[in-house]
Amino acid sequence: MVWIITALAAAIISSISSIFDSYLVSKKMPSMTSFLIPMGVTQILAACVLLVIFPFPSTVDAKHILITIGASVINSGSFLILLNSLRKGEVSRIIPIVSTAPIFVALLAIPLLGATLNYWQWLAVIMTVAGAVLISLQFGHRGGKTKLQKSFFILLVAALMGATGSIGFKYGLEQISFWNVFGISGLCIGTIVLAYALRKTNLEELKNLPQRTQKIGLVTIDQLVGITSAIIAFKAMGLGPVSLVNAILNIRPVFVFIFSLVLSRFLPNIVNEPLQRRTALIKFTAIGIMTAGIVIISLSTVK
Repeated sequence: MVWIITALAAAIISSISSIFDSYLVSKKMPSMTSFLIPMGVTQILAACVLLVIFPFPSTVDAKHILITIGASVINSGSFLILLNSLRKGEVSRIIPIVSTAPIFVALLAIPLLGATLNYWQWLAVIMTVAGAVLISLQFGHRGGKTKLQKSFFILLVAALMGATGSIGFKYGLEQISFWNVFGISGLCIGTIVLAYALRKTNLEELKNLPQRTQKIGLVTIDQLVGITSAIIAFKAMGLGPVSLVNAILNIRPVFVFIFSLVLSRFLPNIVNEPLQRRTALIKFTAIGIMTAGIVIISLSTVK
């Protein structure tokens, strides 16, 4: 029972972090770069602390570390795509699409590991893709043309990159601990975003930011919330069956949807998404289909 509660807590905290990300990059910070600078600093500091507390085992070989670094770089690209999409779109539409990563992990295992998918797994893939398309549809008003949201395909790329990174992390975990992987990931993403964002004009923007201390503090808290959710998820995996824990963790889009509905109703300054009955019903149906597909894959492929 403890592992169920822990996994649910991780999913809920991760959902809160996603909404917090969206709020900060779209409403509190003047640009994505002003968000990335304090984010990068926080990631690097947290990573350094973890690597000091949990050093690499003496038996680790360079190959596992290099592959983990490569996976971290790919995962960083996925995260930057996600942040850019959150700045422009609705969090309740974006997070479910990025959360299709387990489907890509299963598909990548076919050519990379010689795996095969059974009937239920293929059905899960179809369900997840169908749900992703449904939640991305933008219906035209008064007979207007229905089309996919512009970020749909780039978000699928982000999900694919996240899946590729997950495979690399899994390989690294054969010889190093989660804390080592998390430390390497934090160093990589922190270095990459700072290399991208540390420009004189961006530093000036951050320096002249109204309520600078408060906003930088919010970004720091946001990153610590994300780190906390990852640590709790890892703890849940240590307490219970990995496949079941992953299934619970992958219901994050459901919590994002619920929280976005509540916040749109009572705190629209944080999340302001359309709440028409048809829109809410479409989102609910799409997220339900996708979550069912992802849970099936999690239960059947993760050992």
